[in-house]
Amino acid sequence: MAKRWLWFPGVVAAALLLAATLAPRPADAQRTVDLVGANCTAVALTYENGTGIATVAAAVAPAGALDSIWEFLAAEGRWIGYAAGVPPEAADLQSVDRLDVVFICVGDAATMTMPEIQH
Repeated sequence: MAKRWLWFPGVVAAALLLAATLAPRPADAQRTVDLVGANCTAVALTYENGTGIATVAAAVAPAGALDSIWEFLAAEGRWIGYAAGVPPEAADLQSVDRLDVVFICVGDAATMTMPEIQH
C-alpha cells in the first residue's frame, strides 16, 4: 500500500515547478547585467522590438561609463554602432530588437538594467 504513494511527491514537485515557470511576472520586473570595466561585454537585450538606441544607452549606469554599443550584422558582414556623446540620430545603430546581441563597451565597471523577458 505504501508503494502506491511514492510517486506523489514527484508529481507535486513537478506541478509546483510548472506553476512557477508559467506564473506571470510583474510588468516592472528588471534584470541587471554587470559590465566589465575598460572592456566590451556581449549582452542579449530584452527590450521590445524597435527600441531606440538612446533607451539602451540610458540603461547603463553610472552615467558617463558608456563608450559605445556595437552590433554585428552577420547577413551583411559588418558592424553598426552608437558612440556615447553623439546624437542617436547620427549613429548607424538606431534601434534594437528583443534578444539582439550587442557589445556594450564601457570605460569603467558599470551595470545595465533592462526589462525581464515576459512570457
